[in-house]
Amino acid sequence: VSQMQSKMRDTGGWPVLPIVLVGVLLRGCVSLHGYSGENKPPMYGDYEAQRHWMEVTLNLNLTDWYQETEHNDLNYWGLDYPPLSAYHSLLVGTIASTHLPELVALHASRGYESVP
Repeated sequence: VSQMQSKMRDTGGWPVLPIVLVGVLLRGCVSLHGYSGENKPPMYGDYEAQRHWMEVTLNLNLTDWYQETEHNDLNYWGLDYPPLSAYHSLLVGTIASTHLPELVALHASRGYESVP
């Protein structure tokens, strides 16, 4: 009993194991279902929006991120968040391009879904 009290005191009185188990259980439950818009062309949903923003920020000039251009159709998940979010998409897109370049290929990746 004294070891248990000592461990609880070290974590501020919160039992760590049950909290971790609940987190793992929630993560497992969420992963059982698809994402919004999965297999629903032409817009595909939230996953496609995030993927497209990575594509735009990685492949276009900064001045074109928020402008309608030949390579940036604002009606197809146009970037509509503040620049800090766009820089985050650029960072994540840069990392993604090293592992899955087809995920962020300009125009060719539209509607990309990693799981058939």
